[in-house]
Amino acid sequence: MEEYKNNEVKFDSRVLSSSHLNFFFGAGVNGRAIKQMKDLKKTVKLLEEKQEREMISFENDLLDLPDESKDIVLECFLNEIKEDITNFSINHEDIKDQSQMFASINKLLMQSENRTRTMKQVNIYTTNYDHVVETVLNSNGLLCNVISSSNIESNDKFFDLIGYDYSKEVFIPTYLVSKIHGDLDNPILPSKNKFDETLMRKRFEILFKMKSQLSRRNSLLFVIGYSGNDEHLNQLINDSIGFGLTVYWFKYDNNEKVPKLLSNKVIIVQQQDNDNKKNPTAKLSEMVNELWASQLEE
Repeated sequence: MEEYKNNEVKFDSRVLSSSHLNFFFGAGVNGRAIKQMKDLKKTVKLLEEKQEREMISFENDLLDLPDESKDIVLECFLNEIKEDITNFSINHEDIKDQSQMFASINKLLMQSENRTRTMKQVNIYTTNYDHVVETVLNSNGLLCNVISSSNIESNDKFFDLIGYDYSKEVFIPTYLVSKIHGDLDNPILPSKNKFDETLMRKRFEILFKMKSQLSRRNSLLFVIGYSGNDEHLNQLINDSIGFGLTVYWFKYDNNEKVPKLLSNKVIIVQQQDNDNKKNPTAKLSEMVNELWASQLEE
């Protein structure tokens, strides 16, 4: 499909108001509020010392290390990312953009009269270990459930749970956060336990649910902050497109490459000004808010 700049993409209010909404977040969704791999200085330095060269790909470079060295680097990685995630600020500007995005989405869900019960549920799939999404949702007073490899046995009942306001006799927006790579309590670490049978079984169950949700009729997926480097996830999205899924792929940098498998099947939303980048979460919020502005004008 053609690549659009943000001011050229317009949502159809009738479509957006009657669709199953889904999000897929990669590390970039948090902007500068949470460090990305290249910013984990201690881990990168240690890996480069073990490799005796500059890091090319964290996960691939790890595979080249002896097990003892690999364990040392992974321990450093986990400690560094835990420290960063634990200390993130809800008041960071990039997190505020994410918060405003969900406020806009929730307004859409509340004011759309032609939504079915299942369309009141919003699925959020993330490859991140952090708890930013659920913290943001909770801070906005939104109903949020979390599924990950560490709690799937006890929380699998939340897959299809949708809130209900008995005083008003209406279903209320419900957000389900599914952590594809686990969380800080039970992370699926790069090249370490990525193929651990138990963890992979739990991950597969989450991915199976993800595919079934994305393959429903009238489903939309907003991709934000994802590098496109996971071939399995790319194939899952591609398969769902075959069932009618519409994908809006937001770029933080116009030089980013969308996976070849998906590049001509998704609506790519570029930066309007690549020298003065704006968070895709802020842009999505603006695009949703434009729906209300245009309706008032009409």
